[in-house]
Amino acid sequence: MRPAGRFEGKRVLVTGATRGIGFAIAKAFHEEGAFVALNGRTSGSVKNAQEKLPGSHMAVADLSTVEGCKSAVISAICALGGLDILINNAGIFEKGSIEETSESIWDAVMNANVKGLYFTTQAALPALKAAKGAIVNIASESGLNGYPNTTAYCASKGAVVNLTRSMAMELAPDVRVNALCPGVIETDMTRTGFAVNGDQDEGIRRQHDAYPLKRIGLLEEAAAATLFLASHEAGFINGAALPMEGGATVGKWE
Repeated sequence: MRPAGRFEGKRVLVTGATRGIGFAIAKAFHEEGAFVALNGRTSGSVKNAQEKLPGSHMAVADLSTVEGCKSAVISAICALGGLDILINNAGIFEKGSIEETSESIWDAVMNANVKGLYFTTQAALPALKAAKGAIVNIASESGLNGYPNTTAYCASKGAVVNLTRSMAMELAPDVRVNALCPGVIETDMTRTGFAVNGDQDEGIRRQHDAYPLKRIGLLEEAAAATLFLASHEAGFINGAALPMEGGATVGKWE
């Protein structure tokens, strides 16, 4: 039997929950007593995550389409009997200069990072309003700062930040909406995305050096910050975009 936690009995849908930050968030909710639905694009990846979190539920769907968003939410609500918390984490990271970014890459980034978040939220609203629930959108420090050669990604995460603000105004007082803006967190996606000439360790070393705290973030830190925003302790926080990036967005420090 799991020990009681802050989220005992709460019903939570985490999108993009099969690995990285999403799985860490789902695991943290699970450990704090929540009933968790795990979203991922394939049944195999979701089943693998589910086996690590006994009692969790599957919500398999590709959130790049509106029908996929509806399907994930319906699966979660049917399994959980309602919804108290939505964590919009699903997304992709693509590097590339403006010249290199094709229409297909632009569309893929926007569909995964913005469209999926928007329409998953839309589908979940009746249940969340009934529960007086909370939404946490996983944005990025790239939604607060501009960075070269990741322009499509920065644009998508900037959209998430301002969507959060607009949603917070529109949905109050029924549903609180906040965003977490993490810096680089060491995950498999991060190691691949920031590899230097195929050298993942060198890429991570350079990322450590780029932060004032001289390190990148931990999965546990991202999960803890997300749970805080979803919790009663953050009950008077609404429309915030919380930086969790070691000071990278506060100013030029070199």
